[in-house]
Amino acid sequence: MDVKVLIVEDNPITSQDLKEIIVENGMVVTDVVKTQQEAIRSFQSNKPDILLVDINLKDGDDGVDLVANFDKEDRMPVIFLTANSDKQTVERALLTNPSSYLTKPYDDRDVIIAIELAFKQHRKTAIHSDKSNRSPFIFLKSGNRFEKVNIESIQYLQADGSYTKFITADKEYTLSDNLNNTTNKIRNPAFLRIHRSYVVNIESVTGLDNDYVFIGEKNLPISRSFKDDVNRVLNKLS
Repeated sequence: MDVKVLIVEDNPITSQDLKEIIVENGMVVTDVVKTQQEAIRSFQSNKPDILLVDINLKDGDDGVDLVANFDKEDRMPVIFLTANSDKQTVERALLTNPSSYLTKPYDDRDVIIAIELAFKQHRKTAIHSDKSNRSPFIFLKSGNRFEKVNIESIQYLQADGSYTKFITADKEYTLSDNLNNTTNKIRNPAFLRIHRSYVVNIESVTGLDNDYVFIGEKNLPISRSFKDDVNRVLNKLS
């Protein structure tokens, strides 16, 4: 299995050097980004195994804040890379429980060793975990920013052409990916396909009949091809 690394570094010379080191050692670089928002977007589209992040990023972004925004239970291992080795910076970084902390200038071999150790430790932990790599939240775009949305708060998903709408009790989000790809990325057993255009969170279902699933005042159609699955899964709730 290839180790996938996301590089978050705003210095183009450093980021290119890191990419070459990683690729030459048989690993995969999923992306090279400069800001916190770019990192979140890249994480959503192609989840890496390792996050290699500089603490001081472009546009005043802070690598420690970026890491802190990811859920500590399910996020990938983090390796900090920075020229700042002062006590305050190190203490802030250590609060996020990183797998490693490398200072610039770095040695090529130290980078690879840090990545290999972080990956092996994470895989070992995952084997003994029942998480199945499922995250309890996702980041969804709202205006010019991304908001952290708990999976359990999403009532249902609705296809909208090549987009997917996420419906919660008080807000609607739109993701620029189709419903099939979106559900494959979420991979959560609480979400049930009831129609080619609808996926429901079974925890939000308040009722059903032969033709519809009800979520509060909303009725969502059940298509014939998904009716057996709906009856099999939702009957367990009765």
